[in-house]
Amino acid sequence: MSTPSIRTQVRTDGIAFVTLDAPDRRNAFDLAMCDDMVLAFDALEADPVVGAVVVTGAGSAFCAGADLSHLGDAQREGLLAVYEGFLRVARSPLPTIAAVNGPAVGAGMNLALACDVRLVGRSGRFDTRFLQLGIHPGGGHTWMLRRLVGPQTAAALVL
Repeated sequence: MSTPSIRTQVRTDGIAFVTLDAPDRRNAFDLAMCDDMVLAFDALEADPVVGAVVVTGAGSAFCAGADLSHLGDAQREGLLAVYEGFLRVARSPLPTIAAVNGPAVGAGMNLALACDVRLVGRSGRFDTRFLQLGIHPGGGHTWMLRRLVGPQTAAALVL
């Protein structure tokens, strides 16, 4: 199942690839992409061939976070829809691997944190960025980060 913003591929060995496919905007999440991510994971989990999922980004970025130009008018429901895009990955019973091929910023970092394993290429980097933009680190960011690196390191990275 592929959509304009999410490309999926299932190999014969049962490894599925979910690629954020909006390189022109550095794979930033908009509401449609978040909905597509949910649909992609629903379809992959229903496929008996799939045994694991690799999540990556097209082009030079993993995910530049949420597309703030689309979120300005988003009310609570819109924000929850963005959160659902990566929280759906966190809830998947399938093993998930983030193949971080470039910057993972804000909600993009959340997507990587939501995966079970993170493999980071030479051009990969993580940036919380929330506070610099004047927004809270939402969507479970502080909880997921703290779970991985401990409270002191998480605080140092976010603040």
